[in-house]
Amino acid sequence: MNAAPQTAGYDWLLSWLRTHLSRPGTSLLSLASAALILAIAWGILDWLFLSAVPPLADPAACATAHGACWPFWVEKSRFILFGTYPFDQQWRSMLVSLILLSLSIATGKMAAGGRWLDMRVFSLLWLSGMAASFALMGGGFLGLPAVDTSRWNGLPILLILSTIALALALPFGVLLALARYQTHHRLLRRLASAYVEIMRGVPMVTLLFVGVFVLPLTLPRGVAIDPILAILITLAFFHAAYFAEDIRAGLIALPPGQHEAASSLGLGFWRTARLVLLPQAIERAMPSLVNSAIGAYKDTSLVVILGLHDLSATARMAFSDVAWGNQALEAYVFVGAWFLLSCSYLSWIGRRLATRAAIGRSRRS
Repeated sequence: MNAAPQTAGYDWLLSWLRTHLSRPGTSLLSLASAALILAIAWGILDWLFLSAVPPLADPAACATAHGACWPFWVEKSRFILFGTYPFDQQWRSMLVSLILLSLSIATGKMAAGGRWLDMRVFSLLWLSGMAASFALMGGGFLGLPAVDTSRWNGLPILLILSTIALALALPFGVLLALARYQTHHRLLRRLASAYVEIMRGVPMVTLLFVGVFVLPLTLPRGVAIDPILAILITLAFFHAAYFAEDIRAGLIALPPGQHEAASSLGLGFWRTARLVLLPQAIERAMPSLVNSAIGAYKDTSLVVILGLHDLSATARMAFSDVAWGNQALEAYVFVGAWFLLSCSYLSWIGRRLATRAAIGRSRRS
């Protein structure tokens, strides 16, 4: 009774071998790649599970183990995530992280699906999330103890400096793109062009140092600015220049008849941009915007050179403990896993957007 399925399976295997092993060079490369992938996968599996120290085992066993030290993750994962924020108040850090993650995931799903909330509601949600994040982390009201910004560590500071900076940079980038795209006001166009070129030509680290150490010197006497706020402003203005170029590329890619048709209906430039040009340009530029957002998200870790403790810094602090001095790999694997998951989600959004844009162009053509 099983002869037919076995014959079909044998025929399929022969067909696959003829197709993929027809060229010796390609066949050898495929086999070598498969062997390398299997070796890497087996090494990871062995390190993570087979040779690892179980989560509830004696941490002293990690000194002689050849695999991962799961007791380190059990003991230090909360410290890596929230750093030196007061232990009994870390629910506030968790809540802030959930708020910003929820807003980011919801924004990504709306972008991938093409179904957006009303822009006023959407903006209000983001503004409320930003305000709630700073209020919860800082405290000092409704019985919440005040916490100095020097103790804002780990995941919350990473999300605040990345998601909020990107959320503020996008509308400014749209304005810069429109200023460079329009031709009626040459001075405005040249100023926008100069701003974008300067921001794209100067390293982000240099601008961060300017924001933290030079910007406070320009303020009136007695007026101070918190380093986190200064870095957030710097990142927003820096990333806006990259978003502006992505959106301007989308504007340039539009057929000239779009602008001409809107002008023939008596629409001014700003109404044309809001109702006709920007919706199409942003849709075309979405894959590039997502790519810029991924780069900006990962580059946020550079704030560690300014004394802020993001995930990479709290991971280093975790294995600096004498009892866990040999677990540097476990600490950085924890951080790498976080960035891999979050950037994979952003990459998935970018692929969905690229596919949807290609389908839309094929339908229009």
